[in-house]
Amino acid sequence: MGLFTYRFIEGLTEAEKQARRRALDNYGLAAQLSDLLPVVLILLYRLTKWVVRERVDGSANGEYAAVPSSPVMKKRREEGVRSWSVRKRRLRWWLGEDVVAAGHVYGQRDQWIVGVVWFLWLAVLSVKDTGEDYLHLTKRFGIVAVSQYPLQYLLSLKSLNPFSYLLKSSHEQVNRWHRVSARVTTTLLFIHAALYLNFYIQNNRLYRLGVPLVLAGVVAFFFLNLMLTTALRPVRRFSYRLFFITHLLLAISIPFLILFHAAPARPYMIQALLVFFVDLISRKMDTVTGHAKFESIPGTNLVKLSAAIPHVKINRFRGSPGSHIYLSIPAAARATFQDPTSISHLLFEFLFNPFTVASVGEQESEVTMIARHNGGPMTAALGHYAVLAKQQQQQQQQQQPPSRSANSLSIPDARNEGKIPLNIEGPYGSVTHFPNLGQFDRVLLVAGGVGATFTVPVYKSVVAENPNAKVKMVWSVRTAGDATWALLREGLMDDENVQIYVTGVTEGRTRGGVWDQQQQDGGEGSGAEGTEMSRMFRRRSGSNSGGSGGGGAGGRFTSLHNRQRPDLRRVVDEMFRHGQEEKVAVVVCGPEEMARELREYVGVWVRRGRVVWFHKEGFGF
Repeated sequence: MGLFTYRFIEGLTEAEKQARRRALDNYGLAAQLSDLLPVVLILLYRLTKWVVRERVDGSANGEYAAVPSSPVMKKRREEGVRSWSVRKRRLRWWLGEDVVAAGHVYGQRDQWIVGVVWFLWLAVLSVKDTGEDYLHLTKRFGIVAVSQYPLQYLLSLKSLNPFSYLLKSSHEQVNRWHRVSARVTTTLLFIHAALYLNFYIQNNRLYRLGVPLVLAGVVAFFFLNLMLTTALRPVRRFSYRLFFITHLLLAISIPFLILFHAAPARPYMIQALLVFFVDLISRKMDTVTGHAKFESIPGTNLVKLSAAIPHVKINRFRGSPGSHIYLSIPAAARATFQDPTSISHLLFEFLFNPFTVASVGEQESEVTMIARHNGGPMTAALGHYAVLAKQQQQQQQQQQPPSRSANSLSIPDARNEGKIPLNIEGPYGSVTHFPNLGQFDRVLLVAGGVGATFTVPVYKSVVAENPNAKVKMVWSVRTAGDATWALLREGLMDDENVQIYVTGVTEGRTRGGVWDQQQQDGGEGSGAEGTEMSRMFRRRSGSNSGGSGGGGAGGRFTSLHNRQRPDLRRVVDEMFRHGQEEKVAVVVCGPEEMARELREYVGVWVRRGRVVWFHKEGFGF
């Protein structure tokens, strides 16, 4: 007997097999076409919202504008707390909350809700009209699952993602649903594999697992689970290269295995592979080689690299402040520190690490990135180049000829300038899909560590567009040296709207909290630049303190504030206490705990009915 009311029906006539085959194909196609339904519903919702807004704006022309402190506005505020728009904002905020279990984050609520609903829908398509035929049910789960592969690959695209264009969303936002689709698909394939295994056990046919056709499916299922395992957040944090290389190789291998395993699945696998290779070609065509100069930031484990970009592409970076690129090191550049025949040399062919563009040259075609050396091969290589650049600079100052050792800069086309060729793909990022931040009444930018490589360009962009914008940036760093690249070179030291907090070991004192520990150590005691930073902080402390621990410029850079972590609750409350009708934008880029804490404090005001646009920046791997 089979599962529940299903039976192992064998010995079907050719006509019955053809009817089952048609049903499998039809339901697989129905499952794939239903992928378009959410997109259509979203577009219809946006169209309806636009029409309603146009009508409301048209009917409001000539309407009396009440004074903010008048009884009319007070009544509107009281009614606003109970209005549909407020409930909608609260619901959207609730859906965006993290799902946390045992101290780990497992996506957001909207992902779980959509994932469960989508799984149930596909499960219905997998069961409907299967009668009592156990093998029909088993095959149906398989065909419905693989019908989702083209969608899954489309959602992962970085360069030519149609959903990004249709929904006006960034790759990072769309990629959230790629992960949901992957989990739903894997669950369906798990049911498919479990049902087949049960069939083999009950019919004494386990020997068929060694048949090449079946074995290909078993290997594909194993690879799929390996891919999902290496994509887990703890694994990605432990080794990004492990995640990336495994994901890349298995994303190519699994469709080929399924092509061999099941002939009816071939159209879907061909579509998935076509999407994969078209995206790969597009990204290769968008990759340029820029010669970069390197510089170690004294007293830290930060490396600053500035790379020349062709003029035809630099405007894309200028129009996307806070964007990120994918960086790879070509073989010619790796010759300075690797044996071309080594395995590690081959490893770099699969490394494309993301880095945020901290600044774009206003006159020259140059982009600047800040990288923290965390022990990985990519950042280790960048640190190696920075050391070599410093040695070369010292040799030039001492008027000594450059060393011709194996570790010297010896790249033919960049030797004279001491620059290294790097492959740069991008720009990518969510900023191009941001609302106009200058139209908000207040803007709060919060950064932790190198997260300021995102918030500093956004801050400068908002101020450049509207010098009178009420924008404030709060930046928490572990040491004063970590802020050198921005304060000394981006002109932020004298900006009263930028608040810097040093949370690490400074002048013999240790302060900090849970999320401070996620910012990597790097003492500020060495290097003239780090010493100068400490002096500048002390000068600002003395000038702003006004003789008290928290006075002067709102306490900014005082001995109290620049030696401990920022009070995010206080920062948020100060932003929202100015007026009930003010619209506030909040952007954060930093450790997960910092972003989660900030979101908790902002959520208090959302539940009170305030209009808030919130964005947490991340690459979304």
